[in-house]
Amino acid sequence: MPELASLTAADIARLAGVTRATVSNWRRRHPDFPAPSGGTDASPAYDRAEVETWLASRGALPELPSEERLWEAVLEAATETELGSAVAGMAIALSGSTPQPQSAGDFGLHARVGTAAAGAIAEIGPERAIESLTGKYAEAMGVIATPAPLAALMADLADPGKGVVLDPACGTGETLAAVLERGTATVCGQELDDAMAALAELRLRSRRWQAEVAVCGGDSLTEDSYGGLQADAVVCHPPFASRDWPQEALAGDARWEYGIPPKAESELAWVQHALAHLRPGGRAVMLMPPAVASRPSGRRIRTEFLRRGALRAVVSLPPGVARPSHIPLQLWILERPQGPGPSDPLVLLADLAEAPGAAVAGTKADWQQVQDTLLGAWRAFSGGTAEPRSGGAGGDRSGTWRVMRAIDLLDEAVDLTPARHVGAAGPGKTPSQTSATLSHLRVRLHEAAAALEKLEPGSGWRTRGQGERWRTLTVAELARSGLVALHRAQGPGPASGEQGPAGALAVLTSADVRAGRAPSGVVAAEALQDAWVTVSAGDVIIPAGLDQLTQALVATGEHDGAVLGEGLHLIRPDLARMDPWFLGGVLSARPNARQASYGTASIRIDARRLAVPHLPLEEQRLYGEAFRDVSGFRAALRDLADLGGELAELLHASLADGALMPPKRH
Repeated sequence: MPELASLTAADIARLAGVTRATVSNWRRRHPDFPAPSGGTDASPAYDRAEVETWLASRGALPELPSEERLWEAVLEAATETELGSAVAGMAIALSGSTPQPQSAGDFGLHARVGTAAAGAIAEIGPERAIESLTGKYAEAMGVIATPAPLAALMADLADPGKGVVLDPACGTGETLAAVLERGTATVCGQELDDAMAALAELRLRSRRWQAEVAVCGGDSLTEDSYGGLQADAVVCHPPFASRDWPQEALAGDARWEYGIPPKAESELAWVQHALAHLRPGGRAVMLMPPAVASRPSGRRIRTEFLRRGALRAVVSLPPGVARPSHIPLQLWILERPQGPGPSDPLVLLADLAEAPGAAVAGTKADWQQVQDTLLGAWRAFSGGTAEPRSGGAGGDRSGTWRVMRAIDLLDEAVDLTPARHVGAAGPGKTPSQTSATLSHLRVRLHEAAAALEKLEPGSGWRTRGQGERWRTLTVAELARSGLVALHRAQGPGPASGEQGPAGALAVLTSADVRAGRAPSGVVAAEALQDAWVTVSAGDVIIPAGLDQLTQALVATGEHDGAVLGEGLHLIRPDLARMDPWFLGGVLSARPNARQASYGTASIRIDARRLAVPHLPLEEQRLYGEAFRDVSGFRAALRDLADLGGELAELLHASLADGALMPPKRH
């Protein structure tokens, strides 16, 4: 249950419309900033009223939009009742309906809630108000909503027609909304949190689909509200890695037709729950963490899924399609066998983790490409036009998917991770497919080489006269004069790969700096500590270890707001007086870093001792553009090397499996 009268630093940033770094600066620079009223040293909490008063006194409290005022009214009402009751009461007031016993429960209405609801309806309409309220309550309670594009893809794969669809862990109702948009006649949902169940039902009803909608509260595994339901389809984004589900109490449950799910495999309990609610031939589409495909503890159940033809497809999606955003989640497509099942079951394996579309939120066209690839593969597979061939498997020309016999997957591990079985030069590719892939790679390699020649810097650059030397200042001296600020991640720093229930913050890692890429790590937002440093556009970041230094990373918008990871120095220039590309170029020069290093076995860089030429801003910018050109040239070289490596790997694999024949040599 969140502290409703308290705000974290992240909450304050959202309230004021600033970054977390700005909030940290306020705390350090303003003695009258409210003192923490609770929380921990690592994640302090502040009294909401004190913070709002402080922000208002400085004109930093913007006028709240209707959605925010609505949420404020709910938080006020929740001081006298539970948050869930206040939220559900507000949603009921917004919808103009009365509570339904099976969903909303006994949620009382508060006078202030009703007044705020009337104002929101007048300004933004009930549907938008309920959508906003649902999103904010989900965030407050740590409910991970299924992104709408992913829910739409799951609905397309389920293809229930006019039938009955169940989601036993429906959350905000996004998957049910997706199937309703496709004309489904009846949807049934269940959600652990009673208030979230009420919100999901009201949200679905507010769109006025011509369909039957029912959403119940309660735990589907222990309090199944649809015990006798045989649905045409199940779409579900179940909770991941749950360790507190009552495995022992459910050991004899009739749903475990394929084996008792191990304690650490709650996801396999959800899969079997879905299968138990399907009519024969019905289809389930489940969003799963990738570990479920390979954990040793689930091997026997995976074996039974394969042997009996229940598992039809495993698909690795690009990272970023849903939280946790740093791993390639999977879609499992299952069907309840009709009768004894096929004698020789087939399975579709698709690896889209490296396909275009990894940044789904900002690249709609790329996500469309991922979606089209998967739907095309599924239709070819389910329609019988893509079948395994002798000695291998059917698949597509790009090597992103293949069809395999289930028996070929029943080895000691029964590892269903698509990347283990799908490859650009995988067995079974026809000679023409291998030739086409090689030709495509060669064209890309030649194009990259031609582009590299145009990017080559240095033409027309002149050498400095002998004896001319720059006057230099150390970073420590620049910091004392206010030209830069030097930061380094304090304590152990954020651990890349964590995922907390309240969301995640991006983490900039040493590997990201070396590769010159966007942040790839994540850390739970609730773990944010005051000592951690937040990256801003224009910051210059270098590794703390000399052996890791290639070039400095100059932060751009894609790095803004990320947390500085372990083993990194951050130098923040005064952008009105220092050019960041000039600064990054001189700081990461190998001779400069070497003279500022210390240690024997592990050589570290003392960033305070790094030297920076003392130049006017105009000349800094001139050098900065040149350093930027060199950086672009280095990135193009990396791309060329990657393409060359991919071509070499394809040639090697194709020779090894007999797809290519070497020419005779005279």
